[in-house]
Amino acid sequence: MISMQTNVSVLSGIKYSSFKSTGQVVGKNNILDYSEKSMFFSFSSQIKTDTRLNLSDQNAIFHFDQLNNKDKSSLFYNDTPISELSSDEAKELIGADGYFGIDKTAQRILDFVVMGAGDDIDRLRAGREGVLRGFAAAKKAWGGGLPDICCQTIDKTIQAIDDKIAKLGENIMEVTA
Repeated sequence: MISMQTNVSVLSGIKYSSFKSTGQVVGKNNILDYSEKSMFFSFSSQIKTDTRLNLSDQNAIFHFDQLNNKDKSSLFYNDTPISELSSDEAKELIGADGYFGIDKTAQRILDFVVMGAGDDIDRLRAGREGVLRGFAAAKKAWGGGLPDICCQTIDKTIQAIDDKIAKLGENIMEVTA
């Protein structure tokens, strides 16, 4: 990834044209398009990872009593290993006002998408796709299913992204199709 960014950076400094590997001369705009596509891919990939981690942590807390000590000790909340929490404290974390609850987890994912996308419809679409892929990756990592809390979190996140897109005047049907 670093060499690709370096190559794009070096090539974009050429004023009039550059060469593809085929030797064809291409305009500066094609390099910028490639750079933007690379940024979108990276953005979507990061959102996927962030979403998967958020939902995996939420799921682990939801199944707190079923985790072994090794799994519990690999999770942290406020620099405290989850293994040091009581069962009641873990339940509070996934409760309505808890850090891993539906609202706060959905808001963290949404904030990440909006921070990277702003009001750019294409980036919001990439973020939305990244969230959906992250959800799919979390489901796969946990054996094909997640509890309702995770499903409700993802639904709330997607709805918030769709609302942001609609607020910007984009047709939601085009985004979800």
